[in-house]
Parts: sequence; C-alpha cells; structure tokens
Amino acid sequence: MSELNTDNEGLTRRKLLMGAAAGGGLLLFAGSLAACTGGGSATSTATGGSLAPKKGGNLRIGLTGGGLDESIDAQKAFSNIDQARLRNLYARLVSRAPDFSERFELAEEITPNASGSVWTVRLIDGAEFHDGKTIGADDLMYTVQRIFETQAPVASLMSFVDPNGMKKLDNRTVEFTLLTPTSLFTTPFGGSEAGIVPVGYDPANPIGSGPFSFESFTPGQQSVFNRFDNYFGDPAFVDKLTIISFQDDDSRVNALLSGQVDAIETVPYGQVTVIDETSGFTTFKSDSAANLIFTMRVDTPPFDDVRVRQAMRLLVDREQLVQQALVGYGTVANDLFCRDDAAFASDIPQRKQDIAEAKRLLAEAGMENLEIELVTAPVQAGLVEASQIFVQQAKAAGVNVNLRKLDANAYFEGYGEWPFSVDYWDVSSYFQQMALNSLPSSTYNTGKFDDPEFNDLYAQGVSELDETKRDAIARKMQEIEHERGAYIVWGYRNLIDGLSTNVTGVPENNVGLSFYSYSFKLLHFA
Repeated sequence: MSELNTDNEGLTRRKLLMGAAAGGGLLLFAGSLAACTGGGSATSTATGGSLAPKKGGNLRIGLTGGGLDESIDAQKAFSNIDQARLRNLYARLVSRAPDFSERFELAEEITPNASGSVWTVRLIDGAEFHDGKTIGADDLMYTVQRIFETQAPVASLMSFVDPNGMKKLDNRTVEFTLLTPTSLFTTPFGGSEAGIVPVGYDPANPIGSGPFSFESFTPGQQSVFNRFDNYFGDPAFVDKLTIISFQDDDSRVNALLSGQVDAIETVPYGQVTVIDETSGFTTFKSDSAANLIFTMRVDTPPFDDVRVRQAMRLLVDREQLVQQALVGYGTVANDLFCRDDAAFASDIPQRKQDIAEAKRLLAEAGMENLEIELVTAPVQAGLVEASQIFVQQAKAAGVNVNLRKLDANAYFEGYGEWPFSVDYWDVSSYFQQMALNSLPSSTYNTGKFDDPEFNDLYAQGVSELDETKRDAIARKMQEIEHERGAYIVWGYRNLIDGLSTNVTGVPENNVGLSFYSYSFKLLHFA
C-alpha cells in the first residue's frame, strides 16, 4: 500500500451528518439498504420555478466561510463550507435520504456477522474516481487508514474500527475485524470526512468520486467544481458549481438579493420575510433537530462547580429565545441533543427558567455576584441574537454577562478556548453526537466534559447490539447530561435556505443539513 499523505492542520470544526441509530437491527444493512445503491433519485421536489429539470449553467452558492483555514482535504472539514465542498467532491459508503434514513452510496452490501464483531463491505461495481481509476478495495482500506493517520475527527466515531484489522477479500470487498462489536458500524462512514479517496491521494490535487470534480480552490474566497459525467449515480444537472465564502449574514443576504449568488444557506431569521417579499426570491424552510447551544467549560472556574452550571441553565428563558432570537422558527430544547433519535429521553421534565433557584445555587457556590464573558459569533442564524437576549435574562439573578462578539473567522480560530461561548450542531444519532463532543477523546469536547460514569455508559452503549438495552443506556447518559453536563442546549432551529426562484430541486422533509446535506447535484435552473 502506498505511503499516506498525513499532513494535518490540527483541530478543525466540523459537523458530521449522521442519522438515527441503527434501529432496524443488524439485518437492516444487508437488506433494505442494499436496494438504495447509487445515491438516490434526482427527481426531487422543486422549491421554486418550473418542476421540469433543466441542465446546464453555473450554480453559485453562498455559504458561511471559515476564512484562511478552509480546507478541501477529504478528511478535514473546518466549517459548514468545507463540509459542503467535501460532500460534492467525494463520495462515501453510505449517505442519508432527506428523511434521514440511511442508504448505500459506494457500498453494494455491508454485512455483519452474528455478533457484530466482523463486518464485510462490498463496493459497487465500476464506480470511478475523477481521474478514471476504478474504485476498489485498496482505496477503501487506504481511506480508513488515512482517517486514522490524519487524526480526522471522524476517527473518534470509528473507535470500534481497527485500521490494522482490515482484510482484502477481492477487488471490491473488505472485511473489517473490529476492536469491539457494534451495531453502529455504518453511521460514521456517512460523515463528511469519510469520503473515499484513491491510494496515494494528494489534497493539493484532490481526486474524489463525487458528482463534481475539482477545478480551483481559494481559501476564504471561493471554490469551483465541474460536473463529473461519469459519476456512478444520477449526475448533476448544472455544468459548474461555485461555492463562495461569506463572513457575515448581511453580505450573504445582499449577495443573494443582488444576484451575485443563486442561493444561500442559514438565512438570518429576521431576514426571512424580506427575502420572501422580494420579487424573484424565496426561502425554503425545514423543521429540524439541529440545535443551538451555550457551552460551559467544566475544567475552568466558575463552571467547574456543578451548582454554577445548574444555575446557568435555570437563568435561560428558552421560549423567549425561540420566539425572539429565532423569530419563532424553532422549538424549545431541554439541554439534550438528538431530539429525533429513538433513544431520546423525552420523559425528562422540561427545564424552565427559575431565577430564585438559580440565585440560591449561586449563593451556595459563593458566586452571588458572578461576572462572566460570553463569546458569540454569527456562525449560525440566531446565535448572536440569543446571546444578546441571554445577557438581559441573566441580570434578573444578578449575573453580569459581558458579550464579546467575533466574526466567523475569529470564532473558528479560537474554537473551544473560551470558558463560556456559543455553539451549534446539526442532526446526529445519540451515540455519534456523544462521540463528537462529550467524551475525553472527542475532537469537539469544547465543554471539556469528562465524567467517569458517563464514559463507562458510552462504552457499554456502543458495544450493545440489543436496541432496547442500548436505548436504556442512552437514557441514563441523558440523565447525567441534564443534571451535570457542559452544554445548555436551549433550542432546535429550523433550516432556512434562500434561493432565487429560478433555482429548484431542494427535497422536502429535510431534517439534516441545508439543501439536503449540501447535495447540490439535485439543484437546477428552471
């Protein structure tokens, strides 16, 4: 096997697209998923203009940028815009439908043994990389090794995978002998940073097998891709895809309304009506369990005291945040992730604002006149507005919150450094979300949460093959989160994309990411 390119840029901020846990049991993967090979149908529901697909044109998409740290490496994603590039340039073993059910992409079959300790992956026949090379077992094995060698964040989701435990059975088949049994094998292979790359991959000349091939990339500015006509699934409609970086909400909205771009993600909630009432433009709204968060670092005073963390949660009027910061485009959360996971603990009583109890807890902790800094940034619609509202809410308990507003670039550069800050996550399954941000090994454990009981339960849950027992473990973990966790999960936000009315093809019932997980191959001009 060729030597890996392991150039690593260090900590990155990404949001994996994961779905619900493998609730159908082990046999699901050898059955229903196998029928979905090829990336799905391109006959998606139109959001504006004609329903008849039209080929050609340059689709210009405006996304929140990550500055000079943006990446096009298949195993790195710094921000939303990186994830969008990776999902169009590279293909994965599995992907998610608009309703978030899992389906095969480059995989033809993914089959476990009876105990879930050995999984066999068979690739589809004849799929090509952008350079014409056929995708084979060696490429899959190389990619998995590269994920671990580069310390890609998705590696933490593959903790059960032994990169030295892979065996090539034939040119299209790889057998994985796992470190621990699991029923969650397929889920991380649908992540943004799990794109399959060819042996000898060079990120300076990125070769993938997605619906678009690479033309150019300038970090912090734009990237340009061309339709890949030999794509193994339904090909893209447009000839060219241009993804443009924007550092703030206003410039992104102005670019749409002035015709500089054809579509944007993450429309500021206060601008939804403006776009809808402007001739030639519309918004597309989807209910989602994507969440908005205040993060408290439990390794740093005053948040190393659980009483302070409990008090901070009681300061929040969640309904006010949803109605004002999100302009009603969302729902109240209960300091828990993954609302749509079957394991979600919906029976835990909803936490509500309780100023008197917050003051009592702060007094008990010796923090009656607490003064803290909250770092915020316009990296997701509603975060800055929610931060401003929270400053006022906290005053009722005598807590003085000093707001520090950064731009998107500065936010990502310092991500995870501040004792108290904003954050956001898109939809994930429960155990995958915990692997991302709630374990000592998690790349994005910005709260520095390290709870021995919680960690032990996670290890049990990932290895548990019985869904009912696994859900019971998740329930105990959520009790710990709710009682002494690091995150104030205050709301679930709707996904709102802005489009010119001559752009169509966004699927309905999208519970994942904007534009159906940035699947721009589905979009076309009317």
